[in-house]
Amino acid sequence: INTSGGCTFPDLSATLVWVEEGSTPGCLNCVMNDLDLSVSLRGVTYFPNGRNGPDRVNSAERVVIRGVQNGDIATITVNAYNLAKRSQNYALVVTGCFGGTQNQLYAEGQCSEFECDNSASHRTRNILLAIFVPLGVILLCCVGGAIIRRRKNM
Repeated sequence: INTSGGCTFPDLSATLVWVEEGSTPGCLNCVMNDLDLSVSLRGVTYFPNGRNGPDRVNSAERVVIRGVQNGDIATITVNAYNLAKRSQNYALVVTGCFGGTQNQLYAEGQCSEFECDNSASHRTRNILLAIFVPLGVILLCCVGGAIIRRRKNM
């Protein structure tokens, strides 16, 4: 853990997820490819999802350690407990103070995704276009059809 650059996040969080194959109905041990997450810090091993040992029932596991200190060294371990196939892809996301600088999702001088989020206005525009463009086409076809019928009747 490195807070030297001003990072003030007080927690270390590690989340492990993987896609689990479907199991048979009525199964007792339904996790076919069981991966285990653990985090060791200051001589204590932390297990996911508030358990005192490995989680054998979920394909999403999370360890949160509150009150980590600058200079703490954590060891994050992913073990394959039981695999139905040779390997299992997974994703591991860890948040906390690493390297001492605040993460930025944007270039210098630009606003972040959260500050400049205009997706609601784009979404509204797209919905309105999706409604009114077809209505306009239908209206033009109806008016054009009426004009053509009128000319034929003259």
